[in-house]
Amino acid sequence: MTSKTNPTPAPLTDDTESWKRTLSILAGIRQVRQEMREEADQITAAYPNQMIKTGHGERADIVSVLDEGYALMVNDFRRIARSCGLKMPDELK
Repeated sequence: MTSKTNPTPAPLTDDTESWKRTLSILAGIRQVRQEMREEADQITAAYPNQMIKTGHGERADIVSVLDEGYALMVNDFRRIARSCGLKMPDELK
């Protein structure tokens, strides 16, 4: 909220809350990536002798993009955590 004496608005969240939100997003990406990988594996198991499996290619592409994005973000978040003294949960490392 701004005032006449302090025209700078206060942040909506503090650093701790922002870090928690960031880790929550990262955990969500990790979970979706795992679910999509499991779905692709189920399709492969259901149709082992088919070269082209409906829905498999799309899921594999999405998993690939999520893998790359997750790896980039985890590296950046680790760097941020080290430089700011924040804790990175073991399951997200």
